[in-house]
Amino acid sequence: MRYALAILSLFFLSIAPSLTEGSENGTIPKGLSRGEILLSYFQDTEMDFQLLRSLGADATGGGSPGEILLAAKDIEEGDPASWSAAFLSLAERVETDGRTRLKRGHEISAGESLLRAASYYRAAEYYGDPTSPETAKWGMKCRKAFIDGMKLSPWEIEELYIPFGEDSLPGYFISSPSNDTPRKTLIAQSGFDGTAEEMYFAVGEAALRRGYNVLLFEGPGQVGKRRFDKESTFVPDTSPALRAVVDFALSRPEIDPEKIALYGASFGGYFALSGAVGESRLKALIVNSPIIDAREYFFAAVGPKFVEMFEKQDLTVEEILKLPKEELPPKYRFSLLNLCIRYGKPSVKTTLEAMQAFHVDEDRIEAMEFPALGMVGEKEGTVPLSQAKRFEKLAQKGSLHIFEEKSGANIHCQLDNMPLSWAVALDWLDEQFD
Repeated sequence: MRYALAILSLFFLSIAPSLTEGSENGTIPKGLSRGEILLSYFQDTEMDFQLLRSLGADATGGGSPGEILLAAKDIEEGDPASWSAAFLSLAERVETDGRTRLKRGHEISAGESLLRAASYYRAAEYYGDPTSPETAKWGMKCRKAFIDGMKLSPWEIEELYIPFGEDSLPGYFISSPSNDTPRKTLIAQSGFDGTAEEMYFAVGEAALRRGYNVLLFEGPGQVGKRRFDKESTFVPDTSPALRAVVDFALSRPEIDPEKIALYGASFGGYFALSGAVGESRLKALIVNSPIIDAREYFFAAVGPKFVEMFEKQDLTVEEILKLPKEELPPKYRFSLLNLCIRYGKPSVKTTLEAMQAFHVDEDRIEAMEFPALGMVGEKEGTVPLSQAKRFEKLAQKGSLHIFEEKSGANIHCQLDNMPLSWAVALDWLDEQFD
């Protein structure tokens, strides 16, 4: 297994968000990029992006730059355990502050602290060992702090366990207290490593302020679902799960059945599209960004050499767990474990093979009759841009918004300019419904 470090170094270099390749006009993005805006706080590009991700939630009360940067001082370069420890400590301190303020009768301040604490627990959970029960505990603390914080907010929140066969899908229904009449509703889900709580900060709160009900849910294999069921894995066809969510939505008197939209963020762009093509009761779809072929998307990130190496010589989950850190540094172990575990496969090679099923048939996209909006940044790479343009062309009522560099929304999912992201998505949606 002495080949592992060389392979994995190539893997992580290939997904560095700052990497570009030359062109006659300067530089162009590689196949896939997180964007070209870097904080450069960490040399480790993934940690740098995750730090910006936490800072982005500040726009809706999901963080404070001072608190986040203070936690970052305690993180060792490229060490996932130190990241989780730093954000866990911050989350606990901020949660304690919130609960202390609540005892003193300061409900608004308490609610604000609890919502920030929820974001920090999510950040700790992100770099947590996916095989450890402790990671799931951090996730449940995130959920608890979020619910308690939302109960002190201007909105009403209901904790959900949406029936799904013999199982259930966790989530939240959030609405205005004055919800006597049916309202337009945004259903939203995140992607590979996001959570329902994060989607509140990413788009939910902005939708609530615009008069929407918000239904957040966790599908098979997603982080919030795996907090309850460690055996849950990604599925290529998400339409059964979405059908259960829409069934639930249509049972609610607060929801106008003629004004239901679905929003998918990051890899949720695949989940949402895969589900939407089988759900005619939707009235609009927003995917940020559109992912038609998840395998092509992933392969663009890691590059052909990574794929070729693991097709020739596999690396199993058991081997990943046993390799000494000198051969397999913790940050590489974390990412490869998450990759295999989320797809429910025993090795890297079998995971890459399983990705072949994660594509949405073009004829099903063409059959969608409702309006559909794609959103993508011009610096996110050639593959996201090409898939987004295919989506626009295929969808009967498709449209596409490409965030130009000068917009200040250059990072994946517009984490560096959330107000503009909301304006594009929700103004478009208002125009479909009004």
